[in-house]
Amino acid sequence: MTVTFQTLKIDLDMGTKYLINESAYFLGGIFAANESVVKNEQKYLIAPVRHNNGYLTNNELESHFQYVKALANKLSNQTLMASTIRSNGFDSGKFNRLVGFGTFFKTRGEQSIEDMIKPVKDALFASSEEVKRSFIVGMFDGRGSIDIDNKNNSIRYVVLDCENSTVGRFLCEVVKNYGFYYNYNQARERLEGGRPRKDQLRIPGNEDYIIKIGMISEKKFSVAASVYSTAKYQIKNEDSILVGLKSLERR
Repeated sequence: MTVTFQTLKIDLDMGTKYLINESAYFLGGIFAANESVVKNEQKYLIAPVRHNNGYLTNNELESHFQYVKALANKLSNQTLMASTIRSNGFDSGKFNRLVGFGTFFKTRGEQSIEDMIKPVKDALFASSEEVKRSFIVGMFDGRGSIDIDNKNNSIRYVVLDCENSTVGRFLCEVVKNYGFYYNYNQARERLEGGRPRKDQLRIPGNEDYIIKIGMISEKKFSVAASVYSTAKYQIKNEDSILVGLKSLERR
């Protein structure tokens, strides 16, 4: 069966004019982060992956990096470790203390990320389920977190902090279009004072994100998969969709 990919009409060099699995993955990361940097008068939008020190092993980080690097190579792009980002002047201000890496995409005009919402939404919602899934993988693979209820050994939510409420609402539409139930908590003041909490997009654990979507990050995948019985579920490698993508399936 011939697959028809939608054309991307945005001012961003994605390495292809089509919304394919790989470009959808990185666009999911770009919208989830809403992060940019300017170097030599050239603006880049970033699909970042960052973790607190001690959250994962060097091997887990390197494995994730190699998978994302392979995806970027398919788009003739580069993925850079945080140390390389800092030494080459690409730090957006968020790579200076956390471990991780980022993939950088050149802008080609004055279009803001909010301006990109409509053309990306039009292309995404007219795309295949694989492309939609790849976009959601990208949303949560770099910046998402798994909220575990340790007492009941279950997932409360798969969570994404949203930097921009307009973009956050678009990401809610993406999740809803795929068929997930979600809730969206808007920014609120901290009782203890200080910077307000960010908007949060949350997918409940009973939506079985790790089965229906999956993750490339081995660390996040293992955290999510830990609450599922190994007697009932097994790991499913889904490299045919995205290199390194893993989900769970019933035995």
